[in-house]
Amino acid sequence: MKIGFYSSMPLENKANWSGTMYKMYEKMQEMGHDIEWIPQQKLSGKEERTLKKIQNIFYRIFHRGYNTKVNLYTSWRLGKKITPFLKQKDYDLLFVPTYLNDFALVKTNIPIVYLNDANVAQLLNYYPYYSGFGWLSKWETKKIEKMMLKKSSVNIFSSEWAANYAVNHYGINPDKVKVLKFGANLAVPDFLYFNEDKCEDIVFLFLAVDWERKRGDLAYEAVKILRQKGYSVKLQIIGCNPQIQDKWVNIIPYLNKNFPNDLAKIQMHLLHSHFLFVPTKADCTPIAFCEAAGYGLPVISTDTGGVSAHVENGKTGLLLAQNSSSKDYADAIEKIIIDEPLMQKLSLQARKKYENELNWEVWKGKFLEIISKTID
Repeated sequence: MKIGFYSSMPLENKANWSGTMYKMYEKMQEMGHDIEWIPQQKLSGKEERTLKKIQNIFYRIFHRGYNTKVNLYTSWRLGKKITPFLKQKDYDLLFVPTYLNDFALVKTNIPIVYLNDANVAQLLNYYPYYSGFGWLSKWETKKIEKMMLKKSSVNIFSSEWAANYAVNHYGINPDKVKVLKFGANLAVPDFLYFNEDKCEDIVFLFLAVDWERKRGDLAYEAVKILRQKGYSVKLQIIGCNPQIQDKWVNIIPYLNKNFPNDLAKIQMHLLHSHFLFVPTKADCTPIAFCEAAGYGLPVISTDTGGVSAHVENGKTGLLLAQNSSSKDYADAIEKIIIDEPLMQKLSLQARKKYENELNWEVWKGKFLEIISKTID
């Protein structure tokens, strides 16, 4: 079939959405479909200025922020641009990942498959950049999201957390809502050999760009407590630079997966670490958790958002409550590191979860089944 794939970047760009857009494009190509990129439409300069005026008026009236990413004015203007464009095309299907604002008011008879890792309403006052909006802006956000979910033939989410919200909060027909988990956006070993080529120290890997939201300070303090108890542990930080000087902490501020040398370094550290330790404050679908599973790394994190779809507490890692302290994390980790058979069991189960759920081949098979039924 001919599929129009809506995206802000060319589909071959591996940087888009941490590589997830490219992986979906790659797998759709492998299905044998004709995939055509539909470049994301933008507001004109005049329309941007109008949106800015709306934002300013809103602030003067309510003294609150305005959601410039999802709002009725932008959705209306983009719908006016996309509708006539689609009338000139002969797509069998439209694939719209994340861009609900662009398509909510589009008029078309072409079936739409919408995909996201969360409902935007779930992110209000959860993610920093979706916080501080006034009640009317929140109403607009939810209004547009509901319109998009109802318009789409199928709504795909990467976790039960998100899928259940669409059904329970927006009243979307459960038959139109599917859960399809993402995979690892880098190559993983063909086989897993527990602890092979790993150093004597237990290495905790903090792989994230956002030190604050991912709560790197909590990971650091927990590993510090374990060291104070006499355990031979280290912390490897990749993706940010918190300016920590301790000798047992190694920092690589930035690595780009699109550069072969940088990618090889990330893979090397995944191979040589024992745990992925990212006690995130807020998250939908951390791709790093899928990648860790591929390398047999148990994940230590927080039971928040869509994390539990990718980490099973006590089986493939640890998920602690949001209010847990660094001592809580250290105590929970200690019970594992004193028990090597348990460490090995968690590692093997993490790899098994990758093989059964968290890889793009599984995604491809389920996606093919979904779109085949949508067209039929």
